[in-house]
Amino acid sequence: MLAGIGGREARALSGGTFTTTHHSTSYDFISPLKLDLAGKHVLITGAAWEDGIGYATATAFARAGASAIAVADLHGLSDDLVAKLKLAAAQAGRPEPVVLGCTVDIARQDSVQAMRDIVSQGFGGCLDIVVNNAAHVEPYKPLLDSDPDVYWRTWEVNVRGLFNMARTFLPMQLATFASTNGMCTMVNVSSSGALSARSASGSYRSSKLAILRWTETLQLEYVDKGLLAFCVNPGAIKTKITENLPETVRNALPDHPSVAGDTIVWLAAERREWLGGRYVSCTWDMEELLEKKDEIIEHDKLKMRIVL
Repeated sequence: MLAGIGGREARALSGGTFTTTHHSTSYDFISPLKLDLAGKHVLITGAAWEDGIGYATATAFARAGASAIAVADLHGLSDDLVAKLKLAAAQAGRPEPVVLGCTVDIARQDSVQAMRDIVSQGFGGCLDIVVNNAAHVEPYKPLLDSDPDVYWRTWEVNVRGLFNMARTFLPMQLATFASTNGMCTMVNVSSSGALSARSASGSYRSSKLAILRWTETLQLEYVDKGLLAFCVNPGAIKTKITENLPETVRNALPDHPSVAGDTIVWLAAERREWLGGRYVSCTWDMEELLEKKDEIIEHDKLKMRIVL
């Protein structure tokens, strides 16, 4: 809770009450089984753990019928998880996708470039959708108690990592859009933590805030060439990345990876140009979000600004 602010007001200030209905798990409206991503090539970072957001997203893409899925992580992807992605597609009645497991440190340009060579070869040079989910969280400590290298590593991964990914893979996305009318969609995973300040976790929160403005800028720079880029808040989910948080905080996180994974795929499955450069929370009700389209456009909502 923000200091001196009640629970509901704190949620409102961080976007938690934008839709009346909220979801902690997936629901029928966003089911991947209702989508058709046949022929689409996707890349998801930060997906080495079966109970994580990245792998939930990869699974949703498989269930939605994506033809080729590259899954990248600092720790790589086990053969078992590759097999489970293919099984998820089969159980959904979809053709078996091409699945590439890549090991990458997105904070290093040479590592991202090496992954590009693998993805380009495996996908025949085509790439429709990129989900930048990989992230780093420093230990939950005040600045002077933190290790400066670990503290800065958060920015190296969360901000520089996205720069590296965009510089390397955006040209492939733009080329696919120009040659085959591909999706050319970039989903950058931010956080509701970007919208509030609390003691500790300052590097993480500020890095996620930077992503919001950077994504809006990237959208302005490349919208005329076909890019659709927006940010999502995945929800409050107990995953591997939250291990640096106090256990009492982790155990109170209410959301399930499925609500993030299925929402991200639902958002990416159709080009909604009006979402370009904006922030969307995966716990919002997506049917309500669509109903707010005119309001969002008219008042240019879901973007960073100072209100005076």
